[in-house]
This record gives sequence, C-alpha cells and structure tokens, in this order.
Amino acid sequence: MWNRDLKLKLWLISVTGCAAFILLLKHGMRFDYFSAATAIGTVGLLLPFAVVFDGRKISAFANLLTGFLCMVVFNLFLAVLTYAGTPLNAPLADPWLMACDGAVGVHLPSIVAVMAEHPGLRNALSLAYFSVFPSTLLALVVLGLDSDVRRLREFVLHFILGGLITTLAFLFLPAAGPFHAYGYAPRPDQQRFLEHFFALRAGEFPLVSVNRLEGLITFPSFHTTWAILVAYSFRHYRWVFAPMIVLNAAVVISTMTTGWHYGADVLGGIATATVSILISRRLAPWLQAGKEESLASLFGREVVAN
Repeated sequence: MWNRDLKLKLWLISVTGCAAFILLLKHGMRFDYFSAATAIGTVGLLLPFAVVFDGRKISAFANLLTGFLCMVVFNLFLAVLTYAGTPLNAPLADPWLMACDGAVGVHLPSIVAVMAEHPGLRNALSLAYFSVFPSTLLALVVLGLDSDVRRLREFVLHFILGGLITTLAFLFLPAAGPFHAYGYAPRPDQQRFLEHFFALRAGEFPLVSVNRLEGLITFPSFHTTWAILVAYSFRHYRWVFAPMIVLNAAVVISTMTTGWHYGADVLGGIATATVSILISRRLAPWLQAGKEESLASLFGREVVAN
C-alpha cells in the first residue's frame, strides 16, 4: 500500500493544502477549523482501519478506505484553495467564454428558456447533475473490491489531477457564470455562488467555513471532468459501463441546462479529463515499478493476522 502511487497522491494533496493556507494568510483570511470536524473525524476514524486491513493483507478494504480518505482530504483542501485564490482577482473570463459559445452556436439563455418550458426534463437533468456524488461512491466500492488494485488507484489519481487542473485554470480564468453575464435569473444556489464570488474578489470574505462552501469554478467545468472520469472508471465492467455512460452524459448536459456553465466550460472540462487520463497513463509504469510496503510498517510494526 505504501508505494509511489500513494506517495505521489499525498504529495499532491499536501501541496494543495499548503497553497490553500498560504493564500489564506496572504489575503488576510481565516479558516474555521471547527467546521472541518466531520472531515477530520472521518479521517481519524477510518485511517486506523485502513492500516489494519493493509497489515492483515485485506487489500480490497485497505485500498477502498485509502482511496476514499485521499479524496476526502483533497476535496477539502481544494475547496479551500478555490476560496483562498479567488481574491487574486484575475480578470473575469466571461466575455471570452461568451464569445467562444457564440462561435459554436451555443446560447445559454435560450437553453435555460427551453428548459423552463419543459419542467419535467429540467428536473430530471437537475437530478442527473447531482448524481455524480453517488456515482463516485459506487465507483469507489466497485473498483475497491476489484482484485486489480490499479483500477481504484488510477481513478483516485484521475480525480486529483482533474481537480488540480481545473483549479489552476480557475485561478487565472475566473468567471461569474452565464447567469450573471447574460442576466437571466439565478437559482438560489447560483445566487449564493455570486455572493461568495464577488465578496471574495472584494476582500470581504474573511472566514472560510466548510459549512458554507460553494463550488466557485466556472471554467473549465469540473462537474464535466468529474462525470467523464467516473464513467471512464467503469470501462472494465460491462454490466454497468453503458448505464454509467448514459447517466454521466446527462450530467455533462445538465451543466448547461441548469444554467451553471457555458458551452466553453464543458469543452474545457472534456479537455481536462482527457489530459488527466493521459498524464496518469504516462506515469503508470513509474508508479507501478516502485517498492510496495505495508502501511503498518510506517508505524514501526507489522499487523500480523491471527
């Protein structure tokens, strides 16, 4: 379990966390540590089980828990990084994103208007938008219980790489979103996004709390990247691959029908997923060549099975 793959992930997670808190300090912001109690408690509760399972050679559960914990901690740090980085105040990319949409014939207000005329379809796609969360949990379980541990490790690395690429792009190309740029009425969650986004850019958001986090990334669409990576992770399982393609295609479509994203965001999300997969493939031989040790050995002893 303790191998190059896990070391790389922990390094990427650590760099993300350090960058987040350095930017918090730079912008005079604070983090509400008590709001992270659930995440901290989850790690504290499950990490010992991962160590014990790995020491007892119960690799499926050890890999599942380790992958899950990596994603929990990374998600927390990444969300904080988006908040801490927004006050960098890079120029808004909305005019450029609108121009890109116009060049390919995409007009978000028209899409939103059509959805308003078909509430059943709109609601179905809204449900699809949020289905990426349970789909991710299903991927962790299915891949984690597979005898080929490389599949779960690959998925978690894809997720981390995709998150880092979208966040780096966001820091240089922030956008207020099509509902602000085009002026159509935002939904309540979109209104909260606008309040947080512009307060951060104005330096009027002093405290970052896990309980009040909103997704701030417009371009590229991380939801699109995420959905593609989830669907791709099921490619080895015929019984679920086709349904996952359909479901996550609906997720990608819903990023526009809900009014959240420009068409350019979706194209950026597709490109990000592709780059994440290609980087992972390039790294795979090196990651798999390293020595693998038990997690328990890091604590000075092996866990011996009875």
